[in-house]
Amino acid sequence: MFEQSDQKLSAWVGTVAAGARISFEPPGGPAAEPTVVLYLLDFKRLTSTPAARSPQPQLLLNYLVTVQAADPTAAHKLLGTLVAAVVQQTEFEFELAPPPLETWLAFAAKPAPAFTIKLPVALPVTERTAPRIKAPPQVRMGPVATFSGRLLGPGEIPLADTDVELVAAGRYTRTDAAGNFSFAGIDPNQHKRGYLIRAKRRELLVDNANPTQDPVVIHFEQLEI
Repeated sequence: MFEQSDQKLSAWVGTVAAGARISFEPPGGPAAEPTVVLYLLDFKRLTSTPAARSPQPQLLLNYLVTVQAADPTAAHKLLGTLVAAVVQQTEFEFELAPPPLETWLAFAAKPAPAFTIKLPVALPVTERTAPRIKAPPQVRMGPVATFSGRLLGPGEIPLADTDVELVAAGRYTRTDAAGNFSFAGIDPNQHKRGYLIRAKRRELLVDNANPTQDPVVIHFEQLEI
């Protein structure tokens, strides 16, 4: 993966400074002939905006580029050729600022003119294969019921716009203008003892044996004010 970036930079140097020796070793070593140093200094995760996000994660490789030669004049000439070429190309990003002094101290080398080339590289993505289904899927339908009712107050007055809770199912609804309410998609197995209804700060257990599925009428003879 990283070796492809090495090859890309080597090919670029070969086009702008034909015949120049190339090294990927840290700078500071002896050089009998002018040598272009392409040292992989570091890398980091390349972040992007959600709109431009690539399906593959990417890294940004930072290469330190400098020139070593026994003859300073030859080194300067070769470095000038590289700088003139890098500022005119649009294939990759670069930074002409030199590395900090601490970098040269880590190399045990004298500071030298240098610049940085930044190359993005896509990380390989391992495709995950879903396990094969060896048997046809089985769909099991559980019992589903609808529980409907009507709330009436004193004098058979419908209790409109009243909160109603089906306690065991944690379901809520409100009555309409005629006091009607309904809970669809109810599992009767959760209400074997009956439907526990909470309304007007009161609880009422309604028998779930209702073969006709007629709405249950719930009377409130007295209402709290």
